[in-house]
Amino acid sequence: MHESRRGLDLAMRRAWRGVLALPLGALLLAFAACNGTAVVTMTSTASQDVFLAYRVGLVSVQLEASGGKSGLAVLPASTTVDFASLTDVSEVLGAAAVAKGSYTSAIITLDYSSAQIVYDNGSLNGVTLTPVGANGQALGQVQLTVNLDPSDRFSVATNRLSQLAINFNLAASNVVNLTNNTVTVTPMFAASATPIDSKQVRIRGPLAGVANTATTAATNSLIMGIAPFSAAAGGSGKLAVILNGATTYEINGSPSTGSAGVGQLSALGTGAVTVAYGLLTSADVTTTTTTAGTTSSTSSTDLSFTATQVLAGSSVQGGGLDRVSGIVTARSGNTFAIEDGTLIANDGSNTFIAGTAFVTVGPGTVITSFGSGAAQTYTAQQISVGSRVDAFGVAAGQASGTVTLDASAGRVRLDPTTGSGLVTVQGIGVLGLDLVFLGGRSVAPFDFLGSGALPGQYVVSTPSLDLTNSTVGAPVVVTGLTGAFGVVASDFNATSLLDPTTINAELVVDWGAGTAAPFTTYDSTAIDLDVRNSSISGRHQIEVGAQTFDVAGLSSDVLIMPNPTASNTVFAIGHAASSTIESFNTYAAFITQLQAELNGTTLATGITAVGQYTESTFSFAATSITLVLNN
Repeated sequence: MHESRRGLDLAMRRAWRGVLALPLGALLLAFAACNGTAVVTMTSTASQDVFLAYRVGLVSVQLEASGGKSGLAVLPASTTVDFASLTDVSEVLGAAAVAKGSYTSAIITLDYSSAQIVYDNGSLNGVTLTPVGANGQALGQVQLTVNLDPSDRFSVATNRLSQLAINFNLAASNVVNLTNNTVTVTPMFAASATPIDSKQVRIRGPLAGVANTATTAATNSLIMGIAPFSAAAGGSGKLAVILNGATTYEINGSPSTGSAGVGQLSALGTGAVTVAYGLLTSADVTTTTTTAGTTSSTSSTDLSFTATQVLAGSSVQGGGLDRVSGIVTARSGNTFAIEDGTLIANDGSNTFIAGTAFVTVGPGTVITSFGSGAAQTYTAQQISVGSRVDAFGVAAGQASGTVTLDASAGRVRLDPTTGSGLVTVQGIGVLGLDLVFLGGRSVAPFDFLGSGALPGQYVVSTPSLDLTNSTVGAPVVVTGLTGAFGVVASDFNATSLLDPTTINAELVVDWGAGTAAPFTTYDSTAIDLDVRNSSISGRHQIEVGAQTFDVAGLSSDVLIMPNPTASNTVFAIGHAASSTIESFNTYAAFITQLQAELNGTTLATGITAVGQYTESTFSFAATSITLVLNN
């Protein structure tokens, strides 16, 4: 028995050596065979109604070819997705081998029967909401048809990787009712064969092999299966990931870079759960063929994925350790609290913690930082109020509902976190903020006792960052790590900063039962949003970070126009009754269709937009617009 297993292992190694010996360009296509490969990613657009958790079942994602051919499944298996955690990252759902051709739509099935949706009302644990449909009844499975831009279908070419990007619009999809503690759900997605945004991409799955040439880090690669989110098993699809000299690693809790990291990956062996973060980039490819003396050329797009950070082994899960992830809301001594966190047990099970989890650290706790690639001088004091952490240790109390994690002999990884507020002081290399959000949630329930921080006088270190537009009263969003607990210095160390000229503004307007005339005018240049429309009800605001403008209270209409400098745009028209969405890559195509559909009898029930808002001119330069109709 052992000899036969050894022989099988040797055969598999030889097979992998044959694959991994391919040139890098061939390696990226090694799994496309005679077909092409559809790489499908999913992300979400944040809502002004902040959700602490939005966990629903993602049952299936299927592609439909032109001519109404049967759908092709790209999601390896039904899984749970937390759309609240996807606002800053895109997740690869699958890499399915598909026949060469053009695909016109994506069929997405969600399951709300066991949904866990928690709304941030400023309280410690938020409010748990019951999802209901437009009829007020509890939701179960919901199926959506997302049609792609008719002029830019999702085309798959032989031996090529092609990306389909899918976006779930949290604001357009959900209307919160805190009186009844319900959320009325009309799921709204958009899909595009071109990138929707420039977010970081995450690939999760089992390690299938590593190409380690050891001569130069730029030629290393790893092969990964796809098991998105918390799925226990992946499908048949695989992707090659380029590793270069800038890639950082954390393998079994040990940070590294270069050949050391690649060597640690190789030593794990196949099957180890791996997560790679990076960017998908596309390139146009022209193929020339000659048949019977006639030469022809065809053009297609190919993809590559270069990893900036790789986590593997027990740095993801397993290795005898449980993992609690979330935002630190309080700390006392060596124990800190995480509200509404996630527990990933050693066996891979994924559980939302509806309440408080307590984590204990000690002198033996190893502290690492996401993306560092090297051992840090951090101690456990670096974990402070507002820190976003992945804590590894031994969990207890799951059955009783009070989760504790002993990480005194484990480790804690510090992840980048965000702070959002209004500038109170502009200094040289430092800002004072009136903090409104920390770690993506309302600052009200945070207990800053012992941290040295005051939310109304929050001190942010901003070395080398441009503060030109971070004037007093302006909204800013900073990303980085919190200062050390109890240390009288900066409360937050920012590595990046967004100001009113770079923050993604979010517009949302509801028209209750609907209106046939939501706009004063709308044409190929702009949409004039009628701020005096008597049907406006529910939500009607523009948020720029921590700053809010009441649309209904403005002295002039809001002019929504396409952002002329944006390279990633998507526009959508949603149909609530038929559960279909039409996606467009250009504003011109969107308006042409809207002029045909908003015909005087069809009613608009809501609009959302993301882009840059200029207060002085009431203009909104949009990179995405979603209009929901009642039909």
